[in-house]
Order: sequence, then structure tokens, then C-alpha cells
Amino acid sequence: MKKEFLDIRLKVIIIFALMIGIFFTFAPFQDFTVSMFSEELPSVEKYLGDNFVENLKDWNFYITSQWFGKNFGQFVPIISIILAFSLFSREYERATIEFLVARLPRRKIFINKLLVSIITLLIIMFTLSILPSIYSIITAKDFNHSLIFKFMIPVLTGGFFWYSVTLLFSVLFNAQIKSLFASAILLTITTTLGFIKPLGFMNTYKYILGSELFHDGVNWIYTIILLLIGVVCIFFAYYTFEKKEI
Repeated sequence: MKKEFLDIRLKVIIIFALMIGIFFTFAPFQDFTVSMFSEELPSVEKYLGDNFVENLKDWNFYITSQWFGKNFGQFVPIISIILAFSLFSREYERATIEFLVARLPRRKIFINKLLVSIITLLIIMFTLSILPSIYSIITAKDFNHSLIFKFMIPVLTGGFFWYSVTLLFSVLFNAQIKSLFASAILLTITTTLGFIKPLGFMNTYKYILGSELFHDGVNWIYTIILLLIGVVCIFFAYYTFEKKEI
């Protein structure tokens, strides 16, 4: 498993550095943000609702809407794709898969890569999800910490879904760029089609960003469906890897 961790170590460092940097571009600036939106109040109310600026004065709404509903939330599928797209396709591309298969059973190779990458993904998603709580404690902000766990459910589920889909592409394609493009194109297509009302369920961003959490709570049916699809993708990826010719 050491090799698998070393393969994704640089990605993890870059992801954490980027996301923490993004967090501090808005977290300390609540008053400035409220003031900026207040100056454009008519336009803001027209597109974002009558109470949006007033809601931004509430720290709970401000930090969750800006972090989960805007910044971190938009990166959840991207982070998942980045972690998974090269897991197997890189081995095929560099012809190192022959060396791995000669040393270990395919089942163990798959499990090692799966466990290291998925545990890393969960750690990243969990750590970035609790950033608002950590910041609120350090800065003595009045924050409802239970909100973190509500938003964490779609973050972890959406992250797992896109990780699983990308993992499958990584097994199917022998080139990293094909795996990456296939995942990115699928994300773009499903998100775009999701703007058509009857196809709204295809837009996973609507779920991941937690836009309905304040009003309707967690959509458990959608959560279960994404988890099931993710599990199916992983099983299919394993089956394909076992049967694939080198």
C-alpha cells in the first residue's frame, strides 16, 4: 500500500493547499461580503431572493452557503475525479501493470489501490467539511456545529459516487487522459442536462451543494441511489480488471 499512497501524495498536498487557501478568501470577510451585496441590493434580491443579504448576516448561513454551497461544494466531484482517474490507467500507460501482476494477485492489487484512494478521499472530504467548525471555534463564532454533519452527507456521498465512476473509467481506459476526459465529460453532460426540469435528478451538483438542506433536509432516496450506483461501478471495475488482458 506504500506505493499507492506515494502515487497520490502530491495530489493530496495540492488539494489541501488549494482548498484551505480558498476557504480563507471568504471566511474572514463576512462583513465585507454583506456590505458588497447590500450596495447592489435590488439586483441581488432579483436573482437571489429578498432575504439573501439579511441571511448572510447570520454566520451559520454565511459560512455554510459560501463553503458547501459555493466553494468546496463545487470542487467535490473534481477532487474525486483527480484522485481516481489515474489509479489503473497510469499503470497500463506506463506498462507497470505487468510488473504489478507478476508480483501480486489482481484481487490484491485492486483492493490496495481501492482502499488507499477511497480512505484518502474520505479523509479529505471529512477534514474539509469540518473546516467551518474549526474556524468558528478558533474565532469564537456562534456556530451550529450540527449543520456540518448534515452537509457532510451529500459531500461524502457525492464524492464517493464520482470517485467510483472515475475508478471504472480508469480501469476501462489504458490512457490517463482518456479516463480524465471521460469523467469530466460525463460530469459536464449530467450537470447540463440537469438544468432541464424533467432531468433535474441528473445534476448531482444540486444534491452535493446542499441547496435543499435548510428547507427539506437530506434527500435520503437520492443518497441511497448514488451509493448503490457507486458500489455497482466499483464491482464492475473489479470484474473488468480481473478479466482485462495486459
